[in-house]
Amino acid sequence: MEGKYYKPSDKFSITGLIMMILCTTVVGMGISFLYLKLNSVCPVVYLCILMAAFYGAAMGGVAYFFIKKFKLRSPKMVIVSLCVALLFTTFFKWALYDHFDRQDQYDYVAEDLDEAIDKMNESLAKIGMEIDFDKPFTKAFDDALAGLASSFGNAEGAQSISLTEMITSKETIDGLKAVYKEYSKLPGTDYKKYVSSDDEEGSGAASVLGDSMGGSLAGSMAGGLLDDTTDYCEYYIQRYPDASLWETMGYAAFFGNDEDAIEESMHKLTELSFKEYILDYHGDEALDYMGYKNKASVINLMTHPGKLMSDIKQINSEGRWSYSSSHSYSSSSKSESEPVHGFILWLVWIGELLVINVPAFLIAIPMCQRPFIESDNDWAIRHNTQFKFGAVNAQALKSSMEADPMSLFNNQALITAGGRTNYFTVTLFHSRSYMENYVLVDNTTYDARRKTYNHKNFINYLTVDTTFVGTLFTIFGLNPPVGCHPNPMYTPGGFTTSYVPQGTSVTEQNKAAEAASNAGYMQQGRPVQQPQQSAPTLTSPYAQPSQPQQGAPTLTSPYARPSQPAQQGSLMGGGLSGGQQPAPNVIPQPAQNINADSIFGEQKIIQKPKEGSEGGSINLLTGQPKDENQPLIPDSSGTSGFMDGLDTSNLDLDNFDFK
Repeated sequence: MEGKYYKPSDKFSITGLIMMILCTTVVGMGISFLYLKLNSVCPVVYLCILMAAFYGAAMGGVAYFFIKKFKLRSPKMVIVSLCVALLFTTFFKWALYDHFDRQDQYDYVAEDLDEAIDKMNESLAKIGMEIDFDKPFTKAFDDALAGLASSFGNAEGAQSISLTEMITSKETIDGLKAVYKEYSKLPGTDYKKYVSSDDEEGSGAASVLGDSMGGSLAGSMAGGLLDDTTDYCEYYIQRYPDASLWETMGYAAFFGNDEDAIEESMHKLTELSFKEYILDYHGDEALDYMGYKNKASVINLMTHPGKLMSDIKQINSEGRWSYSSSHSYSSSSKSESEPVHGFILWLVWIGELLVINVPAFLIAIPMCQRPFIESDNDWAIRHNTQFKFGAVNAQALKSSMEADPMSLFNNQALITAGGRTNYFTVTLFHSRSYMENYVLVDNTTYDARRKTYNHKNFINYLTVDTTFVGTLFTIFGLNPPVGCHPNPMYTPGGFTTSYVPQGTSVTEQNKAAEAASNAGYMQQGRPVQQPQQSAPTLTSPYAQPSQPQQGAPTLTSPYARPSQPAQQGSLMGGGLSGGQQPAPNVIPQPAQNINADSIFGEQKIIQKPKEGSEGGSINLLTGQPKDENQPLIPDSSGTSGFMDGLDTSNLDLDNFDFK
């Protein structure tokens, strides 16, 4: 049946595909920013799902535009290109999400550090020392010491104490380098032996550090400042079991991990504020030591996919939102309920991926599968009218229409459909001239339990001819397009005789119709009783309708008026109720394939007597006296070639009255 359906030509434009990928990706990246921002503060799950669907629909709409604009008729290439765009957009979205998560953690630590500094200032103020932590670290302490000494009347003593000079002195820097040389060779598990410079086991370089830095360990400093009782040494060694003692105790995070970095860090203390030194200058190592991530840029994360994947795993193991909090690190950290994490969070992410990507495919792919008219060099035109028919078995209709599309018209046409009615809809796609036509058929069923309509497509772009189009338009009261003539055998509700498939010759069709009528198999698409032995009543196209004889089949001309008025419950009258549903009251078009031999071939021709003889004029068709008010020749509304079936070989044309 593939030959009966439209098949895409698989033609495409390289430029069009590249433009589709780039523009879909750019739009997706822009929407990602807005989507993540809204999603991080939206507490309604259904609204988040709706935003994800709109996100995918927007990208599908961009792809749809370029498919239509550049006439991309290759579904395979369009699918591959769309997958590339969606994959790159998803990768960017995850990098942006991780960037926002890192930024959120940074803001969280910075906020806690500000609170810790404020508490420190309050404590120092009690002893008369005020430190401006917005100044460089060493200068802030020097100014505070000078102010404290002045308050006690010892300005000279304050000038003799300078933290800036002590930090940058060669003795301090060399002492710290000595500690680095010793601690970098020891395992991190030995950190408990060096928790302070007063330990009995502390010796060597540790005492040098105690003299230079007052015995404070970087790890305990971090915990004290953040008002955190976490044992950061233990926390670090759990994540990095092979770390050296220098790294485990936090010196690498706050001073560097080589001698040059150590010397530079000591000088930076005289240039940067304490907050800048911790969060910016040593942000990567310092935040990692405390279990946080630094402010990595989106580009940095995209160029380091291993780091991005590690972050995603960490986020999944910890979770970032709960059913009572928004999607952010801060909210999950402060929330009392356990965040969603692990397997459930993986399912949520997979579901989000489907909700975003599926609408994009559903919008874009049907466009490249739409019929393309090569002769017009354009997409097929979709007719605005939706032609609806009464409900039938969808599979049976598909089989019959694949055998012959004209079998569609054996079903009841619906001028209006609705009100919990099952029906199927025919959508026509055509060329500009209507010489190339395709139909798409959807089945609509009403679900009484859910009170919803279900739509399912079961015929996709079946090829139909101009006769099909002309008949379809006629049924629904539309003027057939030029060149599209309706089937002359069709009457409202079906065909006048047993239907003959398309392609059968006119003679064969008439013979089949006459045989079916004489045998009494079907009249107007319904079984009839076997006729009695009686001559059939032949109705002239211009005779007035009369009641047929009992038991005799009536062969009705397509021009005869109906013998009975339309029933009260006809569809054209607006009703669908009441027993058998009659067909729409449609005036058939003039028949064009009626063979006159089957109607008039055996009728006796009565010749008119010569002028002056008795009997008057005779009607050639009826044999009755000629009615001057009833013309012999049909008017312009009749069928051309009306007299073609008469045998004129025995007529005396010289004695005919042609007046």
